[in-house]
Amino acid sequence: MLKTNSKKARENVRAYIMERENVAEYAENIAENPTFEEIAAAIYTDFYRVYNSDYIHRTYSEQDYFAEWAAGLPGILDTCYYYNRSAVDDLAGILEETETEKAKYKESDAEKLLSYLIYREIEKAIRK
Repeated sequence: MLKTNSKKARENVRAYIMERENVAEYAENIAENPTFEEIAAAIYTDFYRVYNSDYIHRTYSEQDYFAEWAAGLPGILDTCYYYNRSAVDDLAGILEETETEKAKYKESDAEKLLSYLIYREIEKAIRK
């Protein structure tokens, strides 16, 4: 099992995002073969369009709003782990967990952690 902040886990999250992004259909002015940073910027822009700075306030963190946005099934990123795919299985793949290790997660906990890991990588990429 990988720790969530390990280099390999972070690489796995980036690969997970790259496999599930749909920026070409939703983002304007995107390159033909975009980098992760360009994809992250497009995803963040879509998130921010929905939850603009007037909506984001001190009651909740931006990360919490990102999880809410992800639960709404945005077209730019496949987040179906909230509805028709197991978040536990997706998270286990990222963290390279065994069946015993992944059994410790409830679906709701896995959804929250997976959304956090995605947000963290996107946020890190746009801050560069």
